[in-house]
Amino acid sequence: MISQDTRLTPAPNTSLDRPLHSVTAPPFTNPSGSRQGEFHDILKAILRRKWLIAAIVAIVTTAVAVHVFSLPSIYEAAGTLRLEARSSTFVQDGRGGYQSYNNSDYTNTQIKLLSNPQLMRQVALTLDLKHNPDFLGDQKTTDLLSNIRKLFVRRSNALAETKPVQLIRVENRVEDLSPEQSAELEPYVGVLLSNLKIEPQEETSLVGVRFTHTNPELARQVVDTLLRIFIANENQYDTKGSSAASETLSKQVADLQIKIRQQEEERLNYLRTHNLPLGEGQGRNLTADRLGTLSGQLLAVENERKQIEANYESARAAKDIWSVPQVKDSKDVQEARKIIRDLEQKRAALLQIYTSEWPEVKKINSEIAELNSSIEKSANETISSMKSSLDAARARENKLRAAYFKEQGAANGQSQDQIAISNLTQQIETSKQLYLTLFQRQKEMEINATDKTDRVSIATPAALPTAPIGPPRLSKVAIAFVVSLFAGLGLAILLHQLDNTLKSVDDISNYTYLPTLALIPAVGGKRLSLRGRNPFKNKESEGTALALTRDVRSPSAEAYRHLRTSLLFTSTGHAPKTILVTSGRPFEGKTTTAVNTAITFAQSGADVLLLDCDLRRPRVHFHFDFTNQKGLTSYLSGQNEIDSLWHAPADYPTLKVLTAGPMPANPADFLGSNEMRRLLEDLRGRFTYIIIDSPPASSFADAGILSTLVDGVMIVVHSERSSRVVVQRVKQRLQELGANIYGIVLNHVDLQSDEYYSGYYSSYYARGDSENSVT
Repeated sequence: MISQDTRLTPAPNTSLDRPLHSVTAPPFTNPSGSRQGEFHDILKAILRRKWLIAAIVAIVTTAVAVHVFSLPSIYEAAGTLRLEARSSTFVQDGRGGYQSYNNSDYTNTQIKLLSNPQLMRQVALTLDLKHNPDFLGDQKTTDLLSNIRKLFVRRSNALAETKPVQLIRVENRVEDLSPEQSAELEPYVGVLLSNLKIEPQEETSLVGVRFTHTNPELARQVVDTLLRIFIANENQYDTKGSSAASETLSKQVADLQIKIRQQEEERLNYLRTHNLPLGEGQGRNLTADRLGTLSGQLLAVENERKQIEANYESARAAKDIWSVPQVKDSKDVQEARKIIRDLEQKRAALLQIYTSEWPEVKKINSEIAELNSSIEKSANETISSMKSSLDAARARENKLRAAYFKEQGAANGQSQDQIAISNLTQQIETSKQLYLTLFQRQKEMEINATDKTDRVSIATPAALPTAPIGPPRLSKVAIAFVVSLFAGLGLAILLHQLDNTLKSVDDISNYTYLPTLALIPAVGGKRLSLRGRNPFKNKESEGTALALTRDVRSPSAEAYRHLRTSLLFTSTGHAPKTILVTSGRPFEGKTTTAVNTAITFAQSGADVLLLDCDLRRPRVHFHFDFTNQKGLTSYLSGQNEIDSLWHAPADYPTLKVLTAGPMPANPADFLGSNEMRRLLEDLRGRFTYIIIDSPPASSFADAGILSTLVDGVMIVVHSERSSRVVVQRVKQRLQELGANIYGIVLNHVDLQSDEYYSGYYSSYYARGDSENSVT
């Protein structure tokens, strides 16, 4: 029967775990040194992920290079147009009228017309682009090798001479196109507009027209055709406009004169039929004046009613009727009170001589009672008079309010009529302004009717381009290289900032304030080889912990010997006898560290016991290839003696292994029992060192219970898995229980990334091999 030990209580939390340098450090630190340390950490993170950065740069740069070299070469044809405007230019508007523009407006208008979709349709029809496969087909991308060959091979077919384009009059054809036919031209119109550039030259009347295409001859044809069609359209527009403008304007002027007379007559008739004043001025609008008078009277009566109502409500709410100001100020009440005071004085004088039964005294009392009754009646009459005044005020207010609303309705109707009149007046003014504008235009057109000079001409015809202008392949590849490089660096830095594992001695010191007992190198993919040889070439399976220390010259064996030395000097005066090995989470190398620590102590000739106290997932027996049918739990449950339970490995005569045994349902109760405490006390006298393997401390209470029974604890931390928060929580939990934490064993360390350890192991053992020495 296992007896439960209830003496486990948390120890007080102190700050003695802080390192000495954190206590004696000055209050100010060197900012430049901090920045230098951060820069060094970032540089190490970048070097650690250099292959990730290189992969991003290679993939992105290659993808962009493949894309840009798959693009065809682009040629640009250019021509120049001269625009000369008259002092006044007339352009027909959408309503059939004509508008006048100055030189600046004329130039801007022509620039806009140069990129008009209707003009693009004319160009597409003139060049018959629908049946030209080069216009849209050559815009497609090709494979990378074909485009690389195009860089060095002259495109003779693109530069070959073609027949000049014959300009045909297609304006009527464009206007007569059906919606289906216009839809068929939209892809060609879109390409023309997207590749066309209109560039007016400052302080001149010249406008540059540029068009880019993969076919140089086709680009020249588009520019040449565009300029010629635009000039033809402008000449046709001027001829057509000059012949019809004068007649159209004359008709519009005459129509506006008739329209203005009709609008003025309509406005006058509206004023008469709606009884509105024909003119403006004070006293002409009687409705508005009456509404203003009624509004003032209504406000005055409403204020008077509110005052009377407030006085009346105050009088009704008064507990003492004599406190009402209207009652107190009543002349009848004041006179009656004065008489009562005189009678009371006379009665007081008589009472000094006679008794209250004296006839004269009784007479005075009767008069006083009569006067009091009269005063009370007068007070009630005053209250009733206030009620009557309130009713009269309300009646006057209601009468004035009804008159006000009636007059307000009439005023609203009149306001609507005035809005209609304002609209009619505004229409008349607009018509007059339009009449003056058209009349002025008519006169200007008569003056300029004889000017027939062509205002649009070709200054520089389009030439055949000989060299491509794009695409900028090298610059895009260079930009992609720089962007991908910075993206890779940023990703590496971001991963470094998000990485909260403990990877170095500095991390352990900065985040846990605990010493680092040893650095255990990584094996497998990050194994540090010696002179090209595999240090783990023994017969044991590399999945067991024994392979790490089998080769005494391996970095792992040296690391565990360093751990043994660190443990021997953790206590002052004597070396620890019982050492608990735990971790924050599973799969951090806790059991492997415990096994190799015990082996390292046994290699020094000391009597060592390796005790597997991980009753939840025991793994010590697996590494030694022992059975786990009997073990610690068998002894704690009283089934076997301790001497019959441990195993003795053949390769290590001074090492004994006590496996966990069958897993119980309540491991914490077994480990916290008095039998467990007495067992450890007994084993202390029989072995020099006792290495105890326990479950992870952050998940179970087993490690906390055992930490109170041993001399000290060492925490195993995996450099790629252990979170800072988990290790800090484990440290805090063990210290709250009063455990003595020796330090941290940093497991699975990449020694190749550490300048000191990598160089030390490689050079040291290389010299050892050359001298045929054994360490």
